[in-house]
Amino acid sequence: MEEIFVPALGMAMDNAVLLEWQKNPGDSVNAGDVIAIIETDKTTMEINAETSGTLGKHRYVANDEVPAGNTITVVLAPGESE
Repeated sequence: MEEIFVPALGMAMDNAVLLEWQKNPGDSVNAGDVIAIIETDKTTMEINAETSGTLGKHRYVANDEVPAGNTITVVLAPGESE
């Protein structure tokens, strides 16, 4: 299981806004796929999967403020569940 989280992009970054999801729970995901788009006070960026599998449930909805370091979803390997 790979946790997909909001990275801390500097010492001053506390939160990011989850702008939109690019994949839905149950979707097949390949390494490198864009999972979500977030916005910080300085930039908009894509969050990518590092492994292939099936996307788990969304833990936040679009426009939620997400603390840096928090998991927004997971990528499940075959046979895994949340």
